[in-house]
Amino acid sequence: MKRAEGNYMMATNVRTKYANKIFKPATVATAIDEAAFLGHRHYRIMQEHPFDLSDTDAAKALEEWLDGEQFHYIWRPTFFEQDAIRPSIVTEYPELVITW
Repeated sequence: MKRAEGNYMMATNVRTKYANKIFKPATVATAIDEAAFLGHRHYRIMQEHPFDLSDTDAAKALEEWLDGEQFHYIWRPTFFEQDAIRPSIVTEYPELVITW
């Protein structure tokens, strides 16, 4: 295995674990209930890391759960905060917004 392949696998593993953590239906259901209790009609899963997790198995499983519970959702672009010292080539990544 070459170094690039190993690094790709490590990055994929970290992203998969992170997606499994933040897209857990029970956790999202609790957060939705809390938001609704406060009078909100939407909940955005705010990511700590700017990864595109929309194509992960965990995200797809959450989408299926949301469909089953008749929630609406959209993957909205979220913009990076630009760092003057290290400008980014990519300026956005998607985050999931759920509405009811």
